[in-house]
Amino acid sequence: MITWNVYLSNLSSRKGHRVLPHKWFNDIQHCVTVPNSNSLLLDQFSSDAIPSNIDLVPAFGSSRKSMKWIVTLDEDGSPLFGKQLSKQQYSCKIVHWTSDCVTRPNDVITLTPCPGCSKHVPVTHTKRNLTDVTPLCIIPKLSPLRSLILPTTQERIRHDTTIITSSFTWADLDETVRTYHGRLDFQPNFSQVDVITPPSPSLPPSLGSATPLAFATSPLATAPDNHYCFYTDGSLINLGTPDVSMGWSWVQVLDGAGFFQSIAAHAHGIIHNWPSSTRAEIAAIHAALTVTPPSSTVTIYTDSQSAIDGLRLCATFSYSNSRLYYKTTNFELWTNIEHLISSKSLSVTAVKVKGHSGNFYNDYTDSLANSAHSSPSAILLSDLDHVSPYDFLLKYDDILCESNSRRLFKQYSQMLWMHRLTRLSRFNFASILSSISDFVIDWNLTWFLLNSEFQHDASFTHAHASFHRTFKFKLFLEDLPTLEHLKRIRPDLYIDILTCRSCLDSKEDFMHLFMCKCRRIAMEQILLAYQKHFITKLQEAGDLVKKDPSLIINKFTSLPCWSFSSSNWASYSLVRGCLPKSFVEFFEELSTPRNSAMKVISAIHNHFI
Repeated sequence: MITWNVYLSNLSSRKGHRVLPHKWFNDIQHCVTVPNSNSLLLDQFSSDAIPSNIDLVPAFGSSRKSMKWIVTLDEDGSPLFGKQLSKQQYSCKIVHWTSDCVTRPNDVITLTPCPGCSKHVPVTHTKRNLTDVTPLCIIPKLSPLRSLILPTTQERIRHDTTIITSSFTWADLDETVRTYHGRLDFQPNFSQVDVITPPSPSLPPSLGSATPLAFATSPLATAPDNHYCFYTDGSLINLGTPDVSMGWSWVQVLDGAGFFQSIAAHAHGIIHNWPSSTRAEIAAIHAALTVTPPSSTVTIYTDSQSAIDGLRLCATFSYSNSRLYYKTTNFELWTNIEHLISSKSLSVTAVKVKGHSGNFYNDYTDSLANSAHSSPSAILLSDLDHVSPYDFLLKYDDILCESNSRRLFKQYSQMLWMHRLTRLSRFNFASILSSISDFVIDWNLTWFLLNSEFQHDASFTHAHASFHRTFKFKLFLEDLPTLEHLKRIRPDLYIDILTCRSCLDSKEDFMHLFMCKCRRIAMEQILLAYQKHFITKLQEAGDLVKKDPSLIINKFTSLPCWSFSSSNWASYSLVRGCLPKSFVEFFEELSTPRNSAMKVISAIHNHFI
């Protein structure tokens, strides 16, 4: 197993730069078959398996529009079953189903949904309450080259499907599946190729980190005219979770004299911190340039337009400008790339390729990047050389900051103010509600509500809107001029014995405003109007998608915020304008986009105010 380009280059029967069409076939036949045996394969290329009477259709090459049940083997040699969810040329995504066919090989194969296992990625049908949906176990990357289509009694998975059966037993399919899966497992026999290990460039003493040495074991094939071609790609998974991971990969491609391109070398790895798909793409470019010899011409093929734009800036050494430097995300990584180009005297050209469009080299690079997340041989790209033109590094909690510094300081400042706000005694109820699963405060929705305003018209003028906004913020901050509040700020005007002017027997604090027995009926009527208005909007959302919202409405009406009591902090939170996450989730269950749901909820609450 050698690259096609190297094989053709070493072929003895050549005429100039042209290979005679029949010569390469005869040469391969001579190398892999027994002489004078009518093309009988040598033992090393032959399978010892006994032919099976069961003939299954390979998954590779099947229609991309038709999703099939497939069977293959996992890394431990155990049967692996699943239904295809999506297909690419050399990979597919499946939902994992399990079977006890190994312990009962003579019974027909019965499949049940996998509730989630350590090897795969568990997801859910929706983004709503995880207790209301059945988790799915997804295998995002599976090779159809080693998979067979499994005949089943039912093709589609419906919401009530719990069992899928096949007409075959595992005893029927065992030999067929193992033979097909292992047909590509030949021991490689690489021929002699010229390989170089890039010499260490002349770098300043401050660049003595181990970053270039990490790739010294990834040899490049000698490129003609010192022109190196790389395909690079990045992979980002589990964004927004503690298991977020960024993988990168590069593949060196050789261009022969009139021959097909061939893969000469490759590497893959991971990078930490500041997760984004663009950062993974940049890491792949950095890794490729790290192993490139000095004074080379480099062509990089990538499907990331952001990476191409950044490389163009590197070519003009624009990252030396401080105004651009700290406004650019991943600025330390880009500066390292700029330094590699400068110190090695590289001429770099970036070429845009369309992702997932059938380009073999780009798809292969993509599969390498995806495999880096769990590969033990993946290289960790860390401890970047400090080549910044400035004498300081931005770090927080010992992590190098590579985000836009202005945006970073703004987010940090907002986080501090939010922390101080929620630590005020008037917001103690928020920590109490955090233990109630149905009424956890959605702060994004709350801030959206506070910043939303009524549209001005003849009946609702700008002055009305200003008064409404002021009142809304005073409710949120518990800053209405109640008697108890006025006693604290003007004790010279309001004596301590004053009580509520409605009931005359209680102190008038913020809680008493809607707990007062003289106002209680009116407040409950307002809450009931709020509830009816919300239900109407849920029914309209259900009508749009032709879905019955009865169950969602029952959940909504069972929330604890629809009655007032001295121990009910949910209704208190609703009056303050701190709304729960469940409000948005109800609309999302009816396929309403989150932004649209937030606008509807804000309009309802503004009428309530």
